[in-house]
Amino acid sequence: MKKGAAIAAVLGVILGVWGYWFYSRPYDAVRLVQCLPSDRSLHVYLNVGLLRSAGILDLLAGSQTGEEAEYKKFVEQSGFDYRTDLDAVAAGFRDGDEYFAVQGRFKWDRLSAYAQSHQGKCQDGTCSMPATQSGKTISFALLRRDVLAMAVARDPQASRVIFPGFWKDPPTIPTAAIWLSAPPYVFEDAKTLPAGLGPFRTQLAQARGAVFTLSPSQDQKAFEVRMTVDCTAPDDAAKMAAQFVSVTDLLKKMLDRDKLKPTSADLSGVLVAGHFEAQKDQVTGTWPIERKFIESLVSGKVE
Repeated sequence: MKKGAAIAAVLGVILGVWGYWFYSRPYDAVRLVQCLPSDRSLHVYLNVGLLRSAGILDLLAGSQTGEEAEYKKFVEQSGFDYRTDLDAVAAGFRDGDEYFAVQGRFKWDRLSAYAQSHQGKCQDGTCSMPATQSGKTISFALLRRDVLAMAVARDPQASRVIFPGFWKDPPTIPTAAIWLSAPPYVFEDAKTLPAGLGPFRTQLAQARGAVFTLSPSQDQKAFEVRMTVDCTAPDDAAKMAAQFVSVTDLLKKMLDRDKLKPTSADLSGVLVAGHFEAQKDQVTGTWPIERKFIESLVSGKVE
């Protein structure tokens, strides 16, 4: 009995040390994303700190004077302002529901009070409140002081499925302002895709998966979108790269025919600057992105 008790005590200490290490170690991009449901989901990671330092966050947010009164009221009541308090966001989208693991600085007492003052309730460390979308609920809970689990879903307690874990196939996330991992089914419906991806929909839908990143360029004066597509075989990768090149060349010829000169501020200028290559069963593509294009995109003036 004494021997069994000693073994149990040792195991308890080991599990305690492991648990402390697991829950107290810093959340990097991979760990934050692995808090989300992994199957049949579109995953996005936003390095808000990098977006902020690169000036992209200010472009996306617009001026503080133009903020809606409702958001200003939210900041006053909750004590949370994404402009200054948000560091990173991992998001997962599946079957119409949305899941988030958010890293930043949170005032739980004020967040929970905000939920309760908006027809919500808080119990056992989880708060919920009606979402603006009919039939959905916003639920949230602190995974730890600087990481918030939040869901906008049909299940009023959906945030409970967001927790630290390990995926069977962990994602590889480079240092980037935005990282997006899309399973093949995302490309099946052309209506849900950005205009620039429409011509490539069929190829992407037949691949095993695609990853897109937005990062500052080497000179830090512009940005670059990089695409990595995993194909089922080297031949498929070679064909896909050739199709991307062919579509890009066709766009260039159409612009020349119509005597239109693409610029860095419009979508055509971005698309014709694309470069593609295939290596084994993988296709990579890169597009340079000027700040002017992001400004036009945010303002809704992209042509």
